[in-house]
Amino acid sequence: MKTVGREIMWNLPPSAAIIMYSLFGLVVIIFAWGVHQRIDAYRRGRSEKEDRLDNLWERTLSALRIGLGQQKVLERKIGGLMHLAIYSAFIVLFIATCLVALEYDLGVRILDGDFYIVFKLFADTFGLVLLAGIAVALTRRHLFRPVGLTRDGDDLLQLLLIGAIGVTGFLIEAVRLAATKPPVAPVSYVANAIASLFAGYGAPELLAAHKALWWTHLFLAFGFLATIPISKMLHMGAGTVNIFLRTSRPKGTLQPIPNIEEEETIGVTNVEDFSWKQLLSSDACTKCGRCQDECPAYAAEMPLSPRDVVLKTRDQMSRDLYWSLVPSAANLDKKTGKPVVPAFTFDVLFPDEIWSCTTCRACMQACPVLIEHIDMIVDVRRGYVANSKIPDMARTALKKMGDTGNPWGLPQDDRIQWLAGLDVPVASEKKEFEYLFWPGCAGAYDPRNQKVTRTIVSLLNRAGVDYAVLGLEETCCGAFARPMGEEGLFQLGMVEMVKEIFASYNVKKVITQCPHCFNTFRNEYPQFGVNVEVVHHSVLLRELIAQRKLAPSKPANLLVAFHDSCYLGRHNDLYDAPREALGSIPGITVNEMEKNRERGFCCGAGGGGMWLELPGKRINHLRFDQAMRTGANAVASACPYCLIMFDDAAKFHNLDESVRTSDIAEIIAESL
Repeated sequence: MKTVGREIMWNLPPSAAIIMYSLFGLVVIIFAWGVHQRIDAYRRGRSEKEDRLDNLWERTLSALRIGLGQQKVLERKIGGLMHLAIYSAFIVLFIATCLVALEYDLGVRILDGDFYIVFKLFADTFGLVLLAGIAVALTRRHLFRPVGLTRDGDDLLQLLLIGAIGVTGFLIEAVRLAATKPPVAPVSYVANAIASLFAGYGAPELLAAHKALWWTHLFLAFGFLATIPISKMLHMGAGTVNIFLRTSRPKGTLQPIPNIEEEETIGVTNVEDFSWKQLLSSDACTKCGRCQDECPAYAAEMPLSPRDVVLKTRDQMSRDLYWSLVPSAANLDKKTGKPVVPAFTFDVLFPDEIWSCTTCRACMQACPVLIEHIDMIVDVRRGYVANSKIPDMARTALKKMGDTGNPWGLPQDDRIQWLAGLDVPVASEKKEFEYLFWPGCAGAYDPRNQKVTRTIVSLLNRAGVDYAVLGLEETCCGAFARPMGEEGLFQLGMVEMVKEIFASYNVKKVITQCPHCFNTFRNEYPQFGVNVEVVHHSVLLRELIAQRKLAPSKPANLLVAFHDSCYLGRHNDLYDAPREALGSIPGITVNEMEKNRERGFCCGAGGGGMWLELPGKRINHLRFDQAMRTGANAVASACPYCLIMFDDAAKFHNLDESVRTSDIAEIIAESL
């Protein structure tokens, strides 16, 4: 006999257990069927192009830390704590329910004595935490809704359902306490406080109310469990699985297309062209809107929301699955009798939406379940390119890359204009050298960045670096062709040409002026057997200053807003080197923008944005405004495309005479 505790299934007839377990069996069947249908939907996607099951131990730790431990969810305080409250309470109350079932089914005395007291304290506390979390969630979504949050029927239904389960759980216990008045009632402090509301009712009323509440609670809980596979709550499982199956590629690497010449379908045209992992990702989405909040294109009122790309994919996948199960529900073609499926990449995902992406990786940095938005967007672009359906400006830029080896479409002879009057060693003459200096297309062709290229060369000469340039042998490395979806031109043209040149000079180390070239050589080329040590000029300059081979001494007297290039920062985690190089200059004060480092805001040039005109505001103008809000009189970057964008923004605001825009190499050179 229990010393402290309560009778399980109190006040319920013997048939209640039979009905409960019969219903539970039905719930399990419905749940399993729903999960099977989702898996069947994923299997319609193409096979993966990479191993998603390597490094199992690391994947498991990530799933535990980020998924179950809510590491990234907690990066946002209010939303994170709210989600943690609901999530942790859900787990604790689930464990409490399992303990009750274990005792009832196996007849093992568990809920007795001191353990029962602790059990009740935990149950009441986390029940209260659950309701507090639900209250905050409802308030945020429906009274003080942040821009990024959705407010659709499924969100509201799930919150109300979970809240109703929590409320009926407390009411069941409160009525039982009012009817039985056990000595340990105060331990259930929430339910006991509610029990006082029933003090005036007699035993028959309390017993009847208890039964009604118990059955209501049961149906609510079972209904919640049964509908998980077809509701937003599927993200509880799909999110953790998605984290476990995260890519093990370097952050700046796009998913490759091996044996591209043998591929029948390149990129995404229909939703089934996504990989099964990408389709799973669409179910993992929590609809939190963090990706959208950080997206520069969305901030510029362009047609893109990274979240909507994922959710549209999920909805189309669900529609396709539903139509396969219930063909009569679809809009049928009168001639063939088959469902009329919308053109996914035109009627569901719109071209302007997809081309607005700058591939800055802010969405992926923010996502709490590690959805790979850039891969999905670039795969759609690959589909556009494969079907010759791309914006004219994108087509022109890609054609110039293929025809002339640079996106400006300028003659190859112009690539060495920046060399005029300089003592620069050329690889074809020097033959042996430690570093190959790679100015890139912007550094070679853009007049503003030619000045930066000349400055970097002067610094290399001054520091005695053993280097050479390719001169006329240099060509486009494909840093923009690949994210713009031209995988064929990138793989079969650019990579092969550069690979041959590197081999001819036995290149082992490369200095890049451009973060996009840096990322391409460091992360993309190894997929094709090109492995070189790559250093960005900001990192090399920091090292040369540390070694006293360069010694800035002349005060600069500048208040500098430093801009993190996306492909140097988020794609490659290089944040400190350019700041330390700037910090070595006397008189420099770095005024950090509100969005900096991992949360830096894109300049708008990445992902082909340099050559596209799309609806909305100019991203570079927004970023320049952010820089000006720091009170700086100079904007510094370490990327030629960012510099072009800031020059444009300064001129637009008529501040090109009063606000300096520079590469860090120029500021360092002036201080020597």
